[in-house]
Amino acid sequence: MGFDVVAFDTAHFNFPIGKSRRIVSISIVLAAATYISMALISVASVPDGFSSWQEYIAGLDGMKGVDSVPTFSAAKSIMGMPGLVIMTVTAVAAILTGIIGGYRATTRVLSTMSEDRILSERFSRTTYSIVFIMVLSILLSMLGRNTLNWFVDLTSFGAIVGFGYTSAAACKIARAEGNKRIVLTGATGTVISVVFSFVQIVPRLVAIEAMASEAFLLLSAWCLIGFVFYWRTVIRTTLTEYSGMSMSGVVLFALLEYSAIMWLAKRLGAEENAAQMKATLRWGGIVLIAVVFVGLAIMLYVQNVVRKKHEAAEREKIHAVESSLAKSQFLFNMSHDIRTPMNAIIGYTSLALKEPSSPQIRDYLEKINGSSQHFLVLINDILEMSRIESGKIELEFVPVDLCAMFDGIRDLFSEQMKQKSMTFQVHTSQVQHRFVWCDRKNLNRVLLNILSNAYKFTPSGGTITASLLEVGGAENDYCAYEIRVQDTGIGMSKAFAERMFNAFERERTSTDSGVEGTGLGLAITKSIIDLKGGSIEVLTAPGSGTQIVIRLKFQLAEEKDLPADEKEPPVDAETEPAEPEINFAEKRLLVVEDNLINMEIACMILSQAGFTVETAENGKIAVDMVSAAKPGYYDAILMDIQMPVMDGYEATRAIRTLPDKDLAGISILAMTANAFKEDVEAAFNAGMQAHIAKPVDVNVMIKTLTSVLQAADAARNKKGKPER
Repeated sequence: MGFDVVAFDTAHFNFPIGKSRRIVSISIVLAAATYISMALISVASVPDGFSSWQEYIAGLDGMKGVDSVPTFSAAKSIMGMPGLVIMTVTAVAAILTGIIGGYRATTRVLSTMSEDRILSERFSRTTYSIVFIMVLSILLSMLGRNTLNWFVDLTSFGAIVGFGYTSAAACKIARAEGNKRIVLTGATGTVISVVFSFVQIVPRLVAIEAMASEAFLLLSAWCLIGFVFYWRTVIRTTLTEYSGMSMSGVVLFALLEYSAIMWLAKRLGAEENAAQMKATLRWGGIVLIAVVFVGLAIMLYVQNVVRKKHEAAEREKIHAVESSLAKSQFLFNMSHDIRTPMNAIIGYTSLALKEPSSPQIRDYLEKINGSSQHFLVLINDILEMSRIESGKIELEFVPVDLCAMFDGIRDLFSEQMKQKSMTFQVHTSQVQHRFVWCDRKNLNRVLLNILSNAYKFTPSGGTITASLLEVGGAENDYCAYEIRVQDTGIGMSKAFAERMFNAFERERTSTDSGVEGTGLGLAITKSIIDLKGGSIEVLTAPGSGTQIVIRLKFQLAEEKDLPADEKEPPVDAETEPAEPEINFAEKRLLVVEDNLINMEIACMILSQAGFTVETAENGKIAVDMVSAAKPGYYDAILMDIQMPVMDGYEATRAIRTLPDKDLAGISILAMTANAFKEDVEAAFNAGMQAHIAKPVDVNVMIKTLTSVLQAADAARNKKGKPER
C-alpha cells in the first residue's frame, strides 16, 4: 500500500518522477529484505518442549502469550526482551503505516474518481473521503475476521483487472506513438494480468485455491456497482464517440453472471446432504436470478443510453456540417455582395481624384478613398478569420530565403518609420541556415500584422526592432527559429496580454486610442502560427513596450530550390533585356460584366489607360461576340464570374472549345468579387490566365493586363504571326 501512495501522490504534489522511481525501487528491496529476515528469524528458533517446527505449528492453538506468536517467540528467544520490544514496535509501525497508507491511497482513488465525475463531488474533499472509508471499514469489521479474507480476494482481483487495463491502454497509446519499448511492456503486463485473473477465478486451475464462495458473491455485487458507475459515466460524459463501450459492457455482464454461478456452485459443493443442497439451491437460485436480471436490465439500459447519445452526437455532427456549409455559402455571398458596391465606391473615387477639383473636394475624396480602403481591410480580416475557423485555410510550403524576406520587410516599413521619426532595425546576422521550406504568404502576413501593431502603438521617436534568430542549429534536416519584434510603445496590461489573441479583443477601442482596427489581426496571426506548429509569447507591461516572440521550426532547403527570380544573380551575369512596352492604344479589350456600374467603372479606367473597350452583359453574349470576331480582333477579355444566362466559368470553357484555335486561345482574365483562394484556382481551372479581385486596384489591374498581354505577344511572335 505504501508503494501505491507514492505513485498516487507523485502527480498530486508535483514530485519528480525520477526520484519517485528510486524511492519505490529502494522501498521494495528493503521491504523484501525485512520480510525475509522476519521469516528467517521465525524459523531460526523452536520453543522448548517441541522437537520440530512442524510440531510447534501444530500446537499453536493450545498456546497462549508470546509463544503463541512464532515471530515474536523467535525474536525473544534469540535477542531477549530487546528483541521482543523491537518486534512489537515494528509490528505496531507496520499496522499504523498500513492503515495510513490505505487511507491515503483510497482517498486519492476516491478524489480522482470524483474529478472524473464518476463519484459525487463531495469525495473531492479529503475529510469526507476519510470519514466514508472509516465508516465502511467499521461496518465490515463487524462481519468477522473471515470478511477480511473475502475482501482480500476481491481487491486482489480488482488490482489484477486494474493493472491489466492500464497495461493494455499503455500498449495501445504506445503503438500509436511508435514507442516499441512501452508496447512490449504493456503487452507483457496485459498477458500477465489475463493469466492471473484466470488463476484467481477458475477453481482448481493451479494448486492455489480460487476465491471463496462469499468472495464470488461480493464480485457479482462489485459488477453490479460497476454497472451503476458505468451508467453514471455514460450519462455525465462529454465524449461524442463510444467505441469499446458495448464490448466492455458485455464483458462486465459475463463476469457478473460467472461470479454469481460460481458462488452458487461453491455453496452447493459445501453442503453435506441432499436436503441442504435443495434448500441452498432454492434460495440461492432466487438470488442468482435476481443478480442476473438486475445486471441484464442495467446493461440493456446503459446500452440504450449509449445508442441515444451516439445518435444525438451524429445528429449534432450533421447539423455542424450543414451549419458550416451554410456559413461558407453566406461568407461567399457576403464577400461578393459587399465587394460589388465597394468596387463602385473605390472605382468612382479613384476616377474623381484624377479630375480637376477644388482643394476641399479633393480632401473629401482622399478621405473617402482612405476610409474605403480601411473598410476593405476589415472585410478581408473578417472573412479570413471565418475561413480559418472553418478549417479552409491551407499552408503552401515553398523554398524561401528568410534573410531576403526580412530585408523586404525592412524596405517595406522603412519609409513609414521615417515619416514617424522612428528607428527601425532588422537583424538576421545570427542565421546560418537562411533557406527553408515554409508558407511564405502566411508567414509574411504574420510579420506584417506584428510590425503593423508595433508601428501603430509606438509613439513618434520610438524604436522597433525585428530579429531573426536560429535556435540550436540543424537537426534531422530541420531547424528551429525565433522571430522577435520589440518596440518601445505603450505596452499592455497583463490581463489583456493573456487574451489579446482572442478574436475582436482590443484593450482600447479606436475611440479611446485613435487607432482603427477590428481586433482580428492578432487572432489571425495566432491561428496561422498554430497551423504551422509554432508558438507565440508576449512580454509586455504598461508603458514599457512590448516584445513578441514567435518560435517556429522549418525544414531546411537549398539555394538551388529557390525560384529563379529569387536567386541572387551571379556577379558577371548579363542583364536580361527588358520586356517590350505595351502600347495600350493598339489593344482592344472585351469587358464582360452584368452590373452596369461596375461595367462603367472598368470601361472608364481602361479607356483612360488607352485601351479600346467593348462590353457584353453576360457570358452568352461574350461567347457570341468572340465567335463572330476575326482572330486577333480582341486582345483580351475581362470576365466577371457571377452573371445571369451564362457565368464566367461556362463562358470561358465555351470559348476554349471554339473551332478556331486562335479565337479559342484568346487571353481571359477573371475580374470578379469572388476573391477567395479557391476562386482563383477555379478561374485557372476554367482556362483563365489571371485573376483580378474586386474592388479593383487600378495599379494591380494595369500590371496584370500588361503581364498577360506581353505573354500573348511573345507567344504570337514565336509562332511568326504578325500583329495588327
